[in-house]
Amino acid sequence: MEKQDKKTRLQAIRRIVSMNSLESQEELLAALKEEGFVSTQTTLSRDLKQLRISKVRVRSGHNVYALPREGHFEPVPTIEEINQTKWRLNFSGNLMVVHTPPGHASMVAYDVDNIKHPFFLGTVAGDDTVLVVLAEGTDRDAAGRIVRDMFPRLI
Repeated sequence: MEKQDKKTRLQAIRRIVSMNSLESQEELLAALKEEGFVSTQTTLSRDLKQLRISKVRVRSGHNVYALPREGHFEPVPTIEEINQTKWRLNFSGNLMVVHTPPGHASMVAYDVDNIKHPFFLGTVAGDDTVLVVLAEGTDRDAAGRIVRDMFPRLI
């Protein structure tokens, strides 16, 4: 049975690389096939780049695939998983602070400003952080729900 889910395939690649000394993409493709993943070399190359897997020289003198942190073989999150954890929302007084992945803050500020809700007086955006000024007496939970509904990635 062929498995085609990208997230599952990426997890399999991380596991295979962390547990084996593979010197070529052909070896990695064969190991993936054994686990039910049929992939092309082009797709595998993209997956390796996304996972930041590269070749490192080991004591034997051979070059083998390794996860980031040169020479250490341990699972690391994908870029998507890393970015997912960067979406956070916190409060201080009548201020809401929204943390985003780099480059997303202005989009969040723009959307919050454009809903023209009476809870939100205005925003200030940096690269990865938005400061939202709340009207006096605004229910934080209600304001948080509105923003979380707009941006479901927020935790």
